[in-house]
Amino acid sequence: MNNSIFRLHDFEKSFDGMVNKTVNTFPKTISVIFHPLLIPTWAFLVVIAQGNLHFFQIPPHAKWLIAAMVFTISAAVPAMIILLMYRLKMISALSIPIKEERAAPIIISALFFYLTYYLLKHLQIAPIFGFYMLGATTLAILSLFINLWWKISLHLTAMGGLVGAFTGLSLLVHDNYLTTVISAVLLAGVVAYSRLKLSAHNPLQVYAGFLTGFGLMYFLFEILH
Repeated sequence: MNNSIFRLHDFEKSFDGMVNKTVNTFPKTISVIFHPLLIPTWAFLVVIAQGNLHFFQIPPHAKWLIAAMVFTISAAVPAMIILLMYRLKMISALSIPIKEERAAPIIISALFFYLTYYLLKHLQIAPIFGFYMLGATTLAILSLFINLWWKISLHLTAMGGLVGAFTGLSLLVHDNYLTTVISAVLLAGVVAYSRLKLSAHNPLQVYAGFLTGFGLMYFLFEILH
């Protein structure tokens, strides 16, 4: 009888451990997939999926090459630099939970976002997406200044910028981007849940991040419009 009770107790502990691991794995996975460095790449892939390449002045034969360039410059290279910073103990964790450690990674992100914009402009391709990258650079710089006083959510700032850009694009293109905008809003909600679940931010930091990103990017696309 006692052995059965012990086995049942061990099973309950194992089951609880599996549940807790799953619950924690999901928000971590979402935080990686929708990391601020990856949002420009996701944005470009959505533009490709929309199929309106002529309007965006994206050569159809070069779309995947441009996507690879966007990913490499705006995500892969800065991510490797941040990883090196972690290895050199310049930051305590790759998630950069300490506010005082975020300045250098944000500056690095801003520099490579701007480099992406500069190369697109120099190659005279995808000018509207290049404008988005300029907006992302501006958003990173704004986040840097806010971070001096307050730990705003960079994940939600990036997601808000994505939603703001697609909302502005719907007015610029005069096309139905409603499904894209709704999908981006829902994804932003999932990312917000994940950041809160990981205790990376409080609700105000998450909401402020989204509204800052949305407001700035929408304003910039209104100017373009």
